[in-house]
Amino acid sequence: MRIEKIRIKGFRNFDDAEIFLQPKTLIIGANDVGKTNLLYALRLLFDKSLNEHDLELTDSDYNAYSGAESIEITVTICGITEECLLSTFGGSIKDETTVIRYTNSKNGQYSIWIGYDETVLEEQSTRQYIKRLNMQCVDTNRDLFGFLKRERIQILRMAKERLDKEAKEADDVKTGEIQSKLNDINSQVSSLNYVASALESVNTELAQLSIHNEDQKVKFVAGESDAEKLLDNLILSYSSDQGPLAIGGDGRNNQIFLATWIAKQNIQKNIDHVTFFAVEEPEAHLHPHQQRKLSKYIQSNFNDQILITTHSPHIASKFEPDSIIRLHTVNKYTHVACGGCSQLLKAEFEKFGYRLNALSAEIFFSDGVFLVEGVSEVLFYTALAQEIGVDLDRLNISILAVEGVGFKPYVAICDALKIPWVLRTDNDIFSKPNKAPTKDYYAGISRIAGILSQIRNADEPINQYWQQHKDENEWGHQKSIPATAIALNDYFRAQATVYGLYVSDVDLEMDLAKSDLYDDLKAYYRKRTVTTLVKAMQTHKAQNMMSFLTSEHTKLGKIQGAEVCAPLLALKKTVEEGSHPAHD
Repeated sequence: MRIEKIRIKGFRNFDDAEIFLQPKTLIIGANDVGKTNLLYALRLLFDKSLNEHDLELTDSDYNAYSGAESIEITVTICGITEECLLSTFGGSIKDETTVIRYTNSKNGQYSIWIGYDETVLEEQSTRQYIKRLNMQCVDTNRDLFGFLKRERIQILRMAKERLDKEAKEADDVKTGEIQSKLNDINSQVSSLNYVASALESVNTELAQLSIHNEDQKVKFVAGESDAEKLLDNLILSYSSDQGPLAIGGDGRNNQIFLATWIAKQNIQKNIDHVTFFAVEEPEAHLHPHQQRKLSKYIQSNFNDQILITTHSPHIASKFEPDSIIRLHTVNKYTHVACGGCSQLLKAEFEKFGYRLNALSAEIFFSDGVFLVEGVSEVLFYTALAQEIGVDLDRLNISILAVEGVGFKPYVAICDALKIPWVLRTDNDIFSKPNKAPTKDYYAGISRIAGILSQIRNADEPINQYWQQHKDENEWGHQKSIPATAIALNDYFRAQATVYGLYVSDVDLEMDLAKSDLYDDLKAYYRKRTVTTLVKAMQTHKAQNMMSFLTSEHTKLGKIQGAEVCAPLLALKKTVEEGSHPAHD
């Protein structure tokens, strides 16, 4: 069985959201967007550790922005074939599906409802089903030693119960051998001169205090004198070739916690109940390679349904696209991109293909994305943002290079994930066909016309305008540019900015050479003309850009308000206002 979807109304960040899940589901989004609240909504229905008081909730659990007076959480469970669940839900299952709903209202009390669909729900007296169907969570506050203290006896007991008769008998023999060795060790400890001397006065005083102490002696023992108790109180250490080492590093502790927790779940599997799982931010304290490995490890070591929250692009880049839920905020309400786990996302990611890595996966967690052509643009706009007061980290904005002019897959991913974006591209004059060219054209406006046809309907005025005038964007090869082409270029570039599409006059280097940075650039590169300056800037572009910015970044304030700043400022405004751009 698995939870197919959950619908949340009026609960915390959520006004009314329907979210589809997969057997392995990754939940991503910015801080405080509602990832933990989504898991808690499921916990209200399935977590055995929540008591009656927890289920009643408080006024702060109701969505304040909508003024919600009631909460409704509805879960649809599909693929029910387990005997323990079939007997528990009985007539509330149809076509292997059942629906469970939690309701509550201010000044009221919670109720649980169950039925084979939402039209036939019947109220239940308790969550009696959690004996057979429940949820286990690992939250962000992982305490390895506290966990082991609570769970080690149970883990050892369950492992012991799984042994066959022969293995149990072998263990009994070994336990006897351990007891014998413990007796020898403690006898030798007691015979040590300094140990005996240390306790001689203590035993003398005990005898004087009470006659009952005369035949009893206090001894030092090596931790424990009873083998059974010793084995019940084993402590965990990290073993290396040099012997056992103390466990201390936060990253390793996190790995050991998760490995031990997963092992416990696998040991205690039982046909009498079904459990699904949730893990919050498994990447804590781990470096990128281990984050990626942990992502694959968790996915491959759980046969049961598991939900994971993360802030890690490294984990996200290793998840199946149709198993990712992205939460985002619009007008203070939490929304779900594509309704949660979606075939639409899968289709777009398949087009995205090889481009997905930890760098591009950063956009999953962004509130705004600025798409540029290459590394030199990333360097320039990162420095420019700092100098003109656009705090990229505070605004959660990412600047991402598409490494060329292939913007379309990135745009499609951003739109699917409901992430606001802008882009800036060059507007070089290209020739066609490649062999024996006969015509020239503005490549930039042709490129954004293709993007506009992807993100807007064909009957949109700007798309209709392009179809009517696109022939004006071509002229004879190496001929002077006609006035009609120049007019189309100017008009189309201006209109495209409404949709977050920005086109250079020529390219970034030429735009900067014609800006108020001209004198500073000439002095730095030691060039006298625009042509030689641009050529120098375009040689080893990223390296030269980095060198210039390292020593001259404070000069960027001179171009504040110039056209080159426009996409950055437009995206800043969109993110601050929490509104959707025109292309959404």
